[in-house]
Amino acid sequence: MGLTVEDLLEIEQANQISLICGAKGLKNEIKGVTIIEAPDIVHFITGGELLLTGLYAFQSCSISEYKKYIYELHKKKVSGIILKPGRVVEDAEIKIAWLKKFAEENSIPLMEMPFEMSFQIILSTVMERLFNEEVTQLKYYKTTHDNFMALSFSDKGTGHRIEDILNMLEKLIGNPVALFQQNMHCYACSGDTPHEFQFSHKVRKYNPGILTNYEYLVQQGQQTQYIVQLDLNVGTKMYLVITEVTSEFNPMNCIAVENAIVSLQYEFARDFAVSELEKKFQNDILYSILHGKNMPMEELQKNTALIGMDLDSSYRVIVFGTTSDIWRKRNINERIFYLNILEEAVRHWIPECKIHRETDRIVAVRKENPDAAQSECRQDLRKKLERIQAAVLQQHRNLHVKAGGGKLVKGLTNLPETYHEANDAYMFVDIAGDAVGDVVGENKAQMVLFSDLGIFKLLCQIEDPDALMEYVPESLQKLFDYKKPQRDDLIVTLKTYLDHNQNLSKTAQDLFVHYKTAAYRMEKIAKITGIDFDNANEILAVRIGLVVYQMIGNYRKNSENE
Repeated sequence: MGLTVEDLLEIEQANQISLICGAKGLKNEIKGVTIIEAPDIVHFITGGELLLTGLYAFQSCSISEYKKYIYELHKKKVSGIILKPGRVVEDAEIKIAWLKKFAEENSIPLMEMPFEMSFQIILSTVMERLFNEEVTQLKYYKTTHDNFMALSFSDKGTGHRIEDILNMLEKLIGNPVALFQQNMHCYACSGDTPHEFQFSHKVRKYNPGILTNYEYLVQQGQQTQYIVQLDLNVGTKMYLVITEVTSEFNPMNCIAVENAIVSLQYEFARDFAVSELEKKFQNDILYSILHGKNMPMEELQKNTALIGMDLDSSYRVIVFGTTSDIWRKRNINERIFYLNILEEAVRHWIPECKIHRETDRIVAVRKENPDAAQSECRQDLRKKLERIQAAVLQQHRNLHVKAGGGKLVKGLTNLPETYHEANDAYMFVDIAGDAVGDVVGENKAQMVLFSDLGIFKLLCQIEDPDALMEYVPESLQKLFDYKKPQRDDLIVTLKTYLDHNQNLSKTAQDLFVHYKTAAYRMEKIAKITGIDFDNANEILAVRIGLVVYQMIGNYRKNSENE
């Protein structure tokens, strides 16, 4: 006879396992070993296996369904069952009590292992005694493959398949795992504690010791982390991160990881198909509303209710995009990739908004409190924009975010008004550059609310550079026509001087020059232009002229690149 259950209990690696009942079956021969993480695994069992389970596979089963599964396992003449308690399972005490009675009556040894002990220790121990190294890896591959496939195709589970897959993987390898999006947000993880992850400068390639289609990386920190980059079959990049906490990562773990990845790809493909249908449905509805398409009131109420909006609430439209240089230099696939990054960041940091996607921008329809002060809304939007910018920069260091916001309107039928305003504000950021708007955070994202544009609401409708030059004061034109090398320094100094309310000390500090240098430059500017800095009307005209000049430069730059 080969390896028996009694033999297993005498092995050092299994000394923490204790027999609960079913001692009459200790001489049962172990012909294989597998984990039960989904009820449907019963269809993959060939007979004589030692079963490992935490009963989590049966956590949502009724008692009658549970008994049916156990009877099916008995038909396969399993050699024994090892329980790992600890997970929350519905009616666990009733199920365990019935299993004890069943095991005793049918001479099936029922054993218990500590929660902190890894299933893989038992899997490896049994397989090493039954098979040679190559066959052990093949058997382990089949065991993990069968469990992940049974989980993927089962109609049981928590309803969160990605978390179920990660939880199963943690049980197999004995270490916590997490899945991170390309912006490093934790998408899902095993257990209940969110994980954090950033690439270290010490990250290096890792040889998993098996044939693989994926690149493995490893980095050392407070704990060792193993990283697998997943280019999922839905055009999404993610990172599977294994943190070495309780046991050493090894090639057998990599076999489990490979099978987990297959299941993840399947789940993401399925979720992506459903998600894309939902997004398209929402996009079509929002397109009709934002562009003022006529729709019967009954149909409007029905459609907006389906996407979680109501007719009478107050909404603001915010248009997000990235610096135009990125779009000019990238091909269509890269543009889509970076727009995906922006959309992902907006969805993450403004989860309450409804997203309408356009060719080169993301339109967010956000429900807001009509009683909130404008300053509160602006401050909240600044914080959101700063976080969105930080998330985007993780993927491209030159990808700067800009946003334009419309006014708050009451009722969905008034969305076209705030949408057009948001688009005008957004376009004005693009036209006027950093000469206007609210520069947000150290990463210099830009934001403009249409209500703050003032006279520029009129100027942004003029696209002829020669016509715009009429709004540049004659005194300022003299500075622009100054052909000597220091002209650009003088223009920057003038703008900074006016931004600091003609405070020369602050101007010098901001420009990182000596006070006397700033004073000399201002004297030079006054001599060239003849500007009367004590005349408030002239200073206002000069301020407007500086913005208009920036607009003219950007119009000409855009024309050259088209």
